[in-house]
Amino acid sequence: MIDNEYLECPKCGSRNIRANGDISYRKTEKVFVRQIYCKDCGKYSRIKVNNTDVELLHENVRYQKQKQKFQDTNRIERKAFRENARIENAVEAYASEISQILKSQAKELKKINIPELNITVTDNVGVIHLTDIHANELIDLPHNKYNFEILAKRLAKLANESIRIFSLYGINTVLIAHTGDAINSDRRLDELLNQAVNRAKASVLLQHILTQFILHIRSYFAVKVVSVLGNESRINKEMSFANNVISDNYDFTIFANLKEKFQFAGIDHIEFGSIDKMEEVVEINGQRWLITHDYNKATNKQNDTQSTIGRYYLSGNPIDFVIGGHIHATRNTDYAARGSSIAGSNTYNEHALNLIGRAGANIFVVNAKNRISINIDVQDVTGVVGYDIIDKLKAYNAKSLEKTKKRETVFKVTI
Repeated sequence: MIDNEYLECPKCGSRNIRANGDISYRKTEKVFVRQIYCKDCGKYSRIKVNNTDVELLHENVRYQKQKQKFQDTNRIERKAFRENARIENAVEAYASEISQILKSQAKELKKINIPELNITVTDNVGVIHLTDIHANELIDLPHNKYNFEILAKRLAKLANESIRIFSLYGINTVLIAHTGDAINSDRRLDELLNQAVNRAKASVLLQHILTQFILHIRSYFAVKVVSVLGNESRINKEMSFANNVISDNYDFTIFANLKEKFQFAGIDHIEFGSIDKMEEVVEINGQRWLITHDYNKATNKQNDTQSTIGRYYLSGNPIDFVIGGHIHATRNTDYAARGSSIAGSNTYNEHALNLIGRAGANIFVVNAKNRISINIDVQDVTGVVGYDIIDKLKAYNAKSLEKTKKRETVFKVTI
């Protein structure tokens, strides 16, 4: 800015003046002028300002603006860095804590007496198809009840029946193929109301149950696990079909934690394959199977199945068979099999899809030339001893069916 010390009043010559207003340009005289006020004589005057002073003023303004711009940019960058650093630190702390918990659980797994396996080459491989577990869903229909305790019993029943059948065929290796929706969605109001516990807690509870299920099967056979991702378990509101985005999914989190836990435990003959894709092709005893949640309903009709097989053939990745879920009703055909849900029939598939099903899962006996499909019905679990879950339910304050029923008396008449 122009220093007042170099200005003087043209009326009385006093330098006791005050600049009054900005510099302006007079086109008629082609000069820069500025209004001043003399504190001694009390007069207002306009004085000529040197071009050099104006240039200095403009340069000073430009410098101040540039300085402010740099300050604003640095402030924004520092804020963005702080926020990203906080998120990264939180994620690292979360991952570190999860890893410590899994290591602690793995130590307990090591204490379990797991039988040694004598693996020999056989003609048959077993497959257990798990789909649509919907672990945190509460179902209270006249023909179907479902909560964590029933889930633990249904998986135990499935394991018992599978072990009995696979043993008859001399099987020593079993593939557990999970095709998504381990956790129920909470985006619709009815889903939000009909849940036993929030999805984060439900994922931990389900990991506890699935750990016991995998160990149960491993007590008799070598176990391999592959999992694809479902739509209900997605964390984001919108559904993506890109593998690097769809893995933002509770299905991935659950099976990633199971994988790490068993790796820490070092239990032999438990292997994990792909767990972060929407579809995966696996080779089972010489046959190539497409493992998918089946959003496009390829298992619904023969022509849809053939279209999917054709799509993979044209992409240079031929397949022989397709297994999926998504719709809670069993459908087994020559080239595809749709598994039912461990949760069983619910109001959505009955009213929105006009389909009613029973809780169950498909298992398969597979060799190079044949596949035997068997549906295991687990709807009724009367007398079944389920996996340990009671203490965990209490710890996580999960709702049961009884807690969803109001016991309050609204009106009572006493005679």
